[in-house]
Amino acid sequence: MKTEDLYAKKELCCGCGMCADMCPAGVIHMKEDIDGFFYPEITDTLSCLNCKKCLKICPLKDVAHDVSKNIGFYAGSYKADKETISCASGGLATAISTKFLENKGIVYGVAYSDDWHTVEYARIDSCEDINKLKTSKYAQSKKGHIYRCLHDDLRNNKKCLFIGLPCDVAAVKKAFNNNDNLYTMELICHGPTSPSVQKQYCTKMEEKFDSVIDYFSVRYKKNGKWTPFYIKVKMKNGKEFMEQFHLSSYGAAFRYLKRPSCRVCPIKGSALRGDLMIGDYHYVEKGMKGYNPHGVSSAIVHTLKGKELINSLDNTFSLTPIEEKNALENGAIHKPIPAPAGWEKYQKVFRKDGLFKAYRLSFVIQSNMQRKIKARCLRLAVRIKRILIPGSRIKE
Repeated sequence: MKTEDLYAKKELCCGCGMCADMCPAGVIHMKEDIDGFFYPEITDTLSCLNCKKCLKICPLKDVAHDVSKNIGFYAGSYKADKETISCASGGLATAISTKFLENKGIVYGVAYSDDWHTVEYARIDSCEDINKLKTSKYAQSKKGHIYRCLHDDLRNNKKCLFIGLPCDVAAVKKAFNNNDNLYTMELICHGPTSPSVQKQYCTKMEEKFDSVIDYFSVRYKKNGKWTPFYIKVKMKNGKEFMEQFHLSSYGAAFRYLKRPSCRVCPIKGSALRGDLMIGDYHYVEKGMKGYNPHGVSSAIVHTLKGKELINSLDNTFSLTPIEEKNALENGAIHKPIPAPAGWEKYQKVFRKDGLFKAYRLSFVIQSNMQRKIKARCLRLAVRIKRILIPGSRIKE
């Protein structure tokens, strides 16, 4: 086989890395492209066994045959504000992972590297390491040999919970679908940006403050508030930096620079493969059941294993059933996010001059101003609506 046999064009590769990590001959390697995204490459065609395992486990092939169901809808948050504030939304992923670990299971999820420059998968087997997996990461993760680790754990009859984007979860389900010890939790996905964005942003911070990073988050809750969320960076020398994510250079990259497959992603709606899908419950408002100003998670249960994960929660987490239409309101559940106007120009500048030059493009600046105005108008409209129509949208 040759590399072009793996995918005919970039839109047909999600970068899950399953083919590379599970290749019996070890001839497939993930290579970085000009935008910083990773793609598989067959580096030794003569040693290829032509077993076609790589094609059989690819999550973007035969997607139409995968049909998921929705059998339950929930929302909730930690009862302790401190725990909720430490998570991206309501802390559901952390709560489920904690119970899974307490029951002697293994959890796989995305963490930052020790130097914070890279987003990568990690395997944890202790509640002491749960903080590594907390909060969202908006750059695509490196997989390394995480699937081999998962394979070994499952072969040794260990219960494993794999948390990731729908494409990564789909890859895991396709490779290890018949294993009773595998549980999967997929995240509501808007499409990650390039790993290069994380690296460039962190490098800039270290240059600016003449120190190395001691802490980094793209989902910091300023004053404990769920929205808007901030990038927060702490340096070893004690200096700190904070800016609103969606108005930052990182936030601009998250809008304009996506993996090509993300713009046409087929793993949406009925093609979702996880046992449970989780994300931010943006539909909730003050006065509705389950509301928490510090953040609320939503959950869509697809399978009995997903229901088992939900049922494992203890009384430290407040969980409530919600209406199906409310849980499914987020458009990213059903279809990919379209590319915004100007993305090609942004990509061109990013490739030539990097993240911060692309951020200074006039249409990016204009977009940020529009976001500011829209947010203020929305807040004002909600206040006026509350006065004119008391109790509006409070349906639960």
